[in-house]
Amino acid sequence: MQERLARKFREQQDFAAEYAPLYARYFEVLAKWLEAEDAGYDPLVQWLLTTAEDVQPIKVTLLLIAGLHKEVLAGRLPELALYFPTAGGERPFDGPDFEAALREAILARRALLTPFIQETQVQTNETGRGLCWLLPLALTGWEQVHLLDLGASAGLNLLADQRHFQLLDSDTGLPLLELGRGQFPQFQSQASGAPPDLPQHIKPLPHILSRTGGDLNPFSLDEEENALMLMSFVWGEHTGRMDRLREGIRARQFLEQPPVLLSLDLPEGLDAFLRDHFNKLTDPVVIYNTVMTFYLSDRGESMRERIGQWAAGQSAPVLWLQWEPDPTNEPPRPYLMAWTVDRWHQGEHLQQRIGWAHPHGTEVYFEDDFAASRVFDTIQASSSEQ
Repeated sequence: MQERLARKFREQQDFAAEYAPLYARYFEVLAKWLEAEDAGYDPLVQWLLTTAEDVQPIKVTLLLIAGLHKEVLAGRLPELALYFPTAGGERPFDGPDFEAALREAILARRALLTPFIQETQVQTNETGRGLCWLLPLALTGWEQVHLLDLGASAGLNLLADQRHFQLLDSDTGLPLLELGRGQFPQFQSQASGAPPDLPQHIKPLPHILSRTGGDLNPFSLDEEENALMLMSFVWGEHTGRMDRLREGIRARQFLEQPPVLLSLDLPEGLDAFLRDHFNKLTDPVVIYNTVMTFYLSDRGESMRERIGQWAAGQSAPVLWLQWEPDPTNEPPRPYLMAWTVDRWHQGEHLQQRIGWAHPHGTEVYFEDDFAASRVFDTIQASSSEQ
């Protein structure tokens, strides 16, 4: 367990190296403590190993820092807060002072952090991930759709059409296209390999008939403490992401029909969930999930068969959009998620990889043949059938 956990902290350090230096430093320090020769005598390490015994290592890396960040945002760890820009901190974190403050904070909050790590679900609250479904949906020309988020957390990505997304050419920095009804500026993605004719295929967004989120523990934002919990999962140096999250919470309050969040145990409960809530609808259904399959017991492998069997029995088109790891193909850069689309209609199933996406939506890489792909053409065909 100790070696596995140290290795996962190192992997997280590599991922965060350029994107989030503060969190890269946190991952590095925890890995160093776990790898130390005297780790067996370190009370912090021994507490962490005991606490994390039945928890996935990747969850431990995220839940520990989220638990600390929650305390920082609540004003209960003033010394550690000096290093967190989301709490106004500006102190350099590359020296021993940060290590001392981190150690002191963990040891002081062990009693609180233990149940947090063991019982809390990681909240995938990155509101930039709504691009996963928003862009493909803008290609369809459909008039109205039902929307389903698998692993929805608080359901804020179901509001992507109410936000503002801008794709920028990664070579020139010039805008390629803009999506959503929100106010600029909100989300920006650096796009590589973007097809030059993509903007001309963008159509008015359809009316969303229903917004449904399924999650093991649907996360209500009706209480202030829950909003604080959600904010704790934003990385502590990403003040812009924190602003976007707060905007998403506000956007939810202004919807006439806020998202409906339902309990869903993935992947086992997916068959009954689709049958009970989405069976035999007359308008298209758009399903999506982003960066959540590696939290599932089977890494999401059975979802394809489950969704496929259900979709094959529907009379209306079904789109399934994903940003998830692809173990069979090498991404253009490490840690990017495969952006895929599956489409079922009239007994036909077509599949295509649109490209690749950063887990937080800051970069997207389109496949070279995306504009001429068969699924792109099929989406257009599906719109004409409605």
